[in-house]
Amino acid sequence: MTFLKKNKKLFIVLSLLLILGLSTYTYVFKETATVAVSKPEFKGTSEEFISNNSTQISEWNAKVIEITGIIFEINDEGVLIDENVFCQFSEHQDLKKLKKNQSVTIKGMVVGYDDLLNELKLNQCTLKN
Repeated sequence: MTFLKKNKKLFIVLSLLLILGLSTYTYVFKETATVAVSKPEFKGTSEEFISNNSTQISEWNAKVIEITGIIFEINDEGVLIDENVFCQFSEHQDLKKLKKNQSVTIKGMVVGYDDLLNELKLNQCTLKN
């Protein structure tokens, strides 16, 4: 008798373990989608987003949105749009080319709403052309 005939069950179990191990490895170490390549679930102005979702902003956490508005303030940490959306950019973004009162479209991930400052918080933001 050959080795495979004698150890048929062992061969099947090892094959299944190998397949399970490979699929687990590819699932665990798959590359995550970045905000830059993700499709936004909302496109519009900051006022539209906040007025339409003021009672349910927590449902938008970890979702990508695209906001258009006027830059109200620029600092080292990010940009404040229309006095109510704070955008924290990825490290590779050059904020020096932005100016106050400039109209911009920014895509970012919602991380929450700050009730104290009345600001929607976005991170991993990228400028749209």
